[in-house]
Amino acid sequence: MTQTTKYQPQATASPPAAKAWVRRALGAGLAGGVVLAMIMMIVMAADGQGFWSPLNLGIPAFVYTIAPPLAMLPSLMAAMGISLPAATMSQLSGAIASGHISSAMAKQLGTMLMSMHVPAAKVQLMGQLMMGHATNSTVSQLLAGMPSSARNAVMAAMPISSGRVVVGLVLHMMMSLLLGVSFAAVILGARRAGISVLRIRSGVIGASMLGGAIVYVLMRWVLLPPTNSMMAFVPQWWFFIAHLMFGLVVGMILAPVLAGSRASSAR
Repeated sequence: MTQTTKYQPQATASPPAAKAWVRRALGAGLAGGVVLAMIMMIVMAADGQGFWSPLNLGIPAFVYTIAPPLAMLPSLMAAMGISLPAATMSQLSGAIASGHISSAMAKQLGTMLMSMHVPAAKVQLMGQLMMGHATNSTVSQLLAGMPSSARNAVMAAMPISSGRVVVGLVLHMMMSLLLGVSFAAVILGARRAGISVLRIRSGVIGASMLGGAIVYVLMRWVLLPPTNSMMAFVPQWWFFIAHLMFGLVVGMILAPVLAGSRASSAR
C-alpha cells in the first residue's frame, strides 16, 4: 500500500527582515525630519525671522500664497524706506481699516510713489499687493529689496496661521518619510551591487549624510527656484547643515539594520 503525503506549499510572504527595514526607514525619516525642522526653526528665530517661519511662511508656500495682510502695508513701506505725507497716510489708514483699497486710491498712491523716485517695478509690485493680486513671487521680490534686518522684522510680524503651520508640518514630514525609505532602498541596492563600504555602520551613516547633501543641492538649485520663492530667505549655510544632520540621524537609525549580516537577510 502506497503512502501519500500532503503537499504543503512553501510560504512566499515577504521576510520579516524586509518589513523591519521599511519600518526602521520610516522611523529614521521621521526622526531626521524632526531634527531638520527644529534646527531651522531655532536658527530662523535667532535670526529674527520668527520661530514658526519655516512652517508658517516657507514650506506652505508650495500650496498657499503667503501675502501680508493690508494692515501690514504701512510697516512694509517703512521697511522699504518709504515715508508718505501725513494726509496720505491718514487716507491710507482709513482704507486699510475698511479692509479694501480702491483702484483709484491705489493709482493715486502709485503716482505719488513714482514722484518720490520709487522704482517703477517696486511700485507695480506694491500695486499688486494693495489690490489683492499678489503672488509669492510678488512678496518675495518685495522682501528681497529690503535690508536684511527690516526683512526679518517683516517676516517675524507676519500673522501665524494654524492652517499653514499644519500644512507645512504635514508636507515636511511626508517628504522626510519618503527620503528615509529612499535612502534605505538606495543603500541596500548599492550594497547588493558590491559596494562593500556599506557593510559597515560608518559606511551607512556616511552614505546617508551624502544623501542629505545631495537633497540640499537638488532643493536649492532645482526644485525651489521655480516652485517656492519664499524659501530663498532661509539661511542657506544652516539649511545645508540641517540636511547633513538629517542624513546623520537617518544613517544612525538605519545602520543597525542595513549594515553587517542583517542587511543580507532583507533580500
